[in-house]
Amino acid sequence: MMAAQTAIATSGHNISNANTEGYNRQRVETTTAEPRKGPGNLFVGRGTQVSRVERINDNYLEKHIRDGARDMAGFEEKDVMLNQLEDVFNELNGDGLNRLVARFFNEFRKLSNDPDSEAVRQSLREATNALSNDFKRIRRGITGIQEHIDNRIEGYSTQVNAFAEQIKDLNIKIKVLEQNGGSPNDLLDQRDEALKNLSELVNVSMHTDKEGSYIVNVRNIGPLVTGPVAERFSVMRTPADDQGKPENSYDVRTSATAAGPVTHFLRGAKMGSLLEIRDSTLSEALNRLDNLAFTMGNAVNQVHAQGFTRSGATGVAYFKPLTGKERAAELLQLSDEIVDNVNNIAASGTPESAGDNRVAVAISGLQNLRLLNEGRATVDDFYNSMVSEVGVVRAKNGQAMKQQSSIMGQLSKMREQISGVSLDEETANLMKYQHAFDASAKVIAVADEMLDTVLSLKRM
Repeated sequence: MMAAQTAIATSGHNISNANTEGYNRQRVETTTAEPRKGPGNLFVGRGTQVSRVERINDNYLEKHIRDGARDMAGFEEKDVMLNQLEDVFNELNGDGLNRLVARFFNEFRKLSNDPDSEAVRQSLREATNALSNDFKRIRRGITGIQEHIDNRIEGYSTQVNAFAEQIKDLNIKIKVLEQNGGSPNDLLDQRDEALKNLSELVNVSMHTDKEGSYIVNVRNIGPLVTGPVAERFSVMRTPADDQGKPENSYDVRTSATAAGPVTHFLRGAKMGSLLEIRDSTLSEALNRLDNLAFTMGNAVNQVHAQGFTRSGATGVAYFKPLTGKERAAELLQLSDEIVDNVNNIAASGTPESAGDNRVAVAISGLQNLRLLNEGRATVDDFYNSMVSEVGVVRAKNGQAMKQQSSIMGQLSKMREQISGVSLDEETANLMKYQHAFDASAKVIAVADEMLDTVLSLKRM
């Protein structure tokens, strides 16, 4: 009766946790009780006893699921950020940077057709302002994504600490229960689920010590959980470095090492994928955008400074001079002379020459010159390649994410077949254990009646 009662309780526990994430079904293992010596040399059985409550689990499959969840989490984080980057480069209402560059050079072509027109000059100034504003918009959009990533990195670091602490606490509780002869199946499930959640955040490896406690290491960095000890992650804003980390963005540190930041050692999972996007993809996009703005601004200024304004002045800068490529997209703007008076736009190559349009023609021709990528790309080619590369990277990541999703689906089905709870099976088990309990109760009732009969014979 006790064995049947334990089996019924275990089936009920399985049914109540059928939808609990990370739960592994449990099964009662029974053995025959030690027999007692009967009449003569006979031994009489004493029934059954519960030897243990077994947790149905495949450690090899669980490892594959953790690794798959890690990769899937990394692909999903990349997809979110790459989608935001695509939105930054998208042509809004037909007035994206690509079209504004074309409009800028077309306005110079209009000026070459009518170099004395003040209306054309005003239109050119407005087109230039729109161009410089869009350079700023794109740069702010990219740096905004980097700031968003920093916020997520800070939040994920806190989660890493929480899961590491949870695994440490469960190591202690499981050890105590096992030493007292208990079966800490539910705690083992909780520890495995915490490890799976942790592996989605950082790329970890795990092995057990001789007492069964989890030893968790962050790949390329070092220990995170060692039995009853948990290390901690922290973030700190630091200057830019030569590996793409932006100025004043977060560096990741760990209490396990005093050698300095571990930012560039994190690979894969959510944190590693975010850092890769921040320090590689986005930093490269910013560098190329600044390079485009710097090259365009300098090229236009060089030609414009050789021309003459309507008042005969020369050496006038069209854009405010840029001292370097750093933040060029943010700093590109019209010079004060052009802002104050559109007649300071130089269109002619000689002073006081009505109808001279040589400088306007030369500036409009810059659009088709190979000014970028070491003389291999025009302005249009360079910008289009930036946009297309973002699309290619996102498409590649999306395909990998789709494949990983299919793999995770297969692994989940395999896990369900091994460790999942089947409500139909558990219902059948309940009926079986109920009949066993009823039969055992009947045995006791019969034995009780037999004893009453014996006692009544003695009284007679």
